[in-house]
Amino acid sequence: MLKSLFRLSALSLIMMGANTLAQTPAAPSPAAAAEYTKFKTQNRGEILLETGALLRFEVTNRETRGAVEIVTARLLDPYAVTDTNYRNLIVTLTPKTGDLTAFAETTEGHFDFNPSGDASRLWRKSTPPPKLDEIYHPKAARSAKSAKMVAPTAAPLILGEKDSSGRYVVDVFVGFSTAAASSQYVRNNLEATAQSYVEQVNTALKNSKVENVYLRLVGTGTAPHNPGVVTSVLDDVNTWFAADIERTAPDLVGMVQMPTDAPGSAGGWAGVGGDTHVIGAPWPGAYRHEVGHNVGGVHCPDGSGYNFGHTLGEGRGTIQCGNDLAYYSSPLIKDEQGNVLGDAQRSDMARLWRERAAEMSANRPHKVPFPDAPATGITLQAENYTGFYDTTSGNTGGAYRQDGVDIQATTDTGGGHNVGWIANGEWLAYKVNLPAAGRYQVSYRVASLNTQGVIQFEKQGGTPVYGQVTVPVTGGWQQWTTVSHEVSLPAGEQFVALALKTGSFNLNWIKLDKLPDSLGTFRLQNAWQTTQYIHIENGNPESTEVPVGYWSSQWVFEPVSGSNIVRLVNRWKPDQVLTISNGNLTAASAAKTDTNSHWELEKVTANEYRLKNRAAPAQYIHNEYGRLQVGSIQPGWWSARWKLVAAQ
Repeated sequence: MLKSLFRLSALSLIMMGANTLAQTPAAPSPAAAAEYTKFKTQNRGEILLETGALLRFEVTNRETRGAVEIVTARLLDPYAVTDTNYRNLIVTLTPKTGDLTAFAETTEGHFDFNPSGDASRLWRKSTPPPKLDEIYHPKAARSAKSAKMVAPTAAPLILGEKDSSGRYVVDVFVGFSTAAASSQYVRNNLEATAQSYVEQVNTALKNSKVENVYLRLVGTGTAPHNPGVVTSVLDDVNTWFAADIERTAPDLVGMVQMPTDAPGSAGGWAGVGGDTHVIGAPWPGAYRHEVGHNVGGVHCPDGSGYNFGHTLGEGRGTIQCGNDLAYYSSPLIKDEQGNVLGDAQRSDMARLWRERAAEMSANRPHKVPFPDAPATGITLQAENYTGFYDTTSGNTGGAYRQDGVDIQATTDTGGGHNVGWIANGEWLAYKVNLPAAGRYQVSYRVASLNTQGVIQFEKQGGTPVYGQVTVPVTGGWQQWTTVSHEVSLPAGEQFVALALKTGSFNLNWIKLDKLPDSLGTFRLQNAWQTTQYIHIENGNPESTEVPVGYWSSQWVFEPVSGSNIVRLVNRWKPDQVLTISNGNLTAASAAKTDTNSHWELEKVTANEYRLKNRAAPAQYIHNEYGRLQVGSIQPGWWSARWKLVAAQ
């Protein structure tokens, strides 16, 4: 890893004192509230820059992430003659508070949103740096030779972390000093601000045709430390947020500071190929630049490698060289005039992103589950036992091995062999190495002509017994079905056994799938009354407005069977779950086996569900009559639809 650090040094010339910038901002103006409504309800409209330019926008995508809605749009700039992707608009909307955060790129420069301004001052211009960035080398590395950076060679094959779409996922945590969090640039809306930063990078990757990787925000936090935008933060951030880093396992850790007059201050710092970065709150555009350094990029090309930015002239530089345009350099991208935005030998940041995607995504094994993560498990072929007891001598099937167990070729999907002629009192043992203790779904591939069977899953030796499952009649010795049950198992290398209590049946394989202890912690927002969330702040379950940080409105989704039956455990009072008692919805303690406290997630949209009770399948949670209750519903009732909003 190269140890060089980079800064946007010119930005330090426009810094203001920390005491000035850290003041608590004024409440949003009526004009700001109207602007929020515009972006919440319209896909086309106009924004008025403080320079007097009136630009039209067209929304290209809306996506809800956590408690905010991300709106991306293109600006129709009448003064532009270059590619429309130069003119991006990223807006984050927080429905709970009505806050709007934005970052706009135009031919007149970068603009952000000023919620305290009047109608003509809502979109304020960011002061551009008066000179190019500088490269800082630690004292020990300063030499004529070290002034040139060679692009990292292609990384060795690393098994990175991909989601179900097949793309690498780089998880990001963004911390804020309390001074930065309370400033006019953040307004204590950490999630919206951090999502805006992340979307800057993802938009640039999309513009640059980098399709194999994206950034995902997994957490935010605050710390009282505010030394300024200085290099010491790059190390200290790991100490300040140690607990958050352990909890969220990010691949990249960012920090937002209010500028100070500390020696070495800059607009942003990052280590080339490192995993931390820091920016100043007044300059959100610096975020994508610093992340570019983390991926291994440097600045304007000097001929020593391809990990550089590219510029077409003043105000026309890609992210690592000028940071004017929402592009990482690439020789595959041209503007409308045919100008190429990179060079294969000297400026191809898009290539660097593609090459390092796997490595960056594997910095820490992720702990926040990926959306629609595929199930993984351990499959044991029945015939590959390590120990056995059989009531008859010899191998009746005559296949695979000759040690007393009856084995035959199978016609089940995948072929191979199965254990057959199973009789009461027999057992089979297997060696497994479980990565973690917890709940597992144990599945068995079975077939039976005309008799039921019982499999008891236990530790070899008979104690403890983990559970039992019934084998049904399938109508044929090669008519296969899968049965399963859930058990709790310890971690590590161990021997487990199947005590075959009754038979006869055939067995093809056994599979152990780790079940999550929690599907996540969510707030339940009503789709009809969107300001209302389910909570127990006053004891009984209610659906009303409640501050976002209240744990009484946060519910741990504890899976009961697979992933669509859950218990809703309150984060504030973990001994209480949502349950039905005497026909009423209540919050109380309940045994994990009590089906009155089991809720089936009926999917309505990508992130909206109906909550149906398992014990009383006609009963749903709704607020149709002005209060939270459980009862029968009509199919079209939005009052019975609940959006899962990830809790922070």
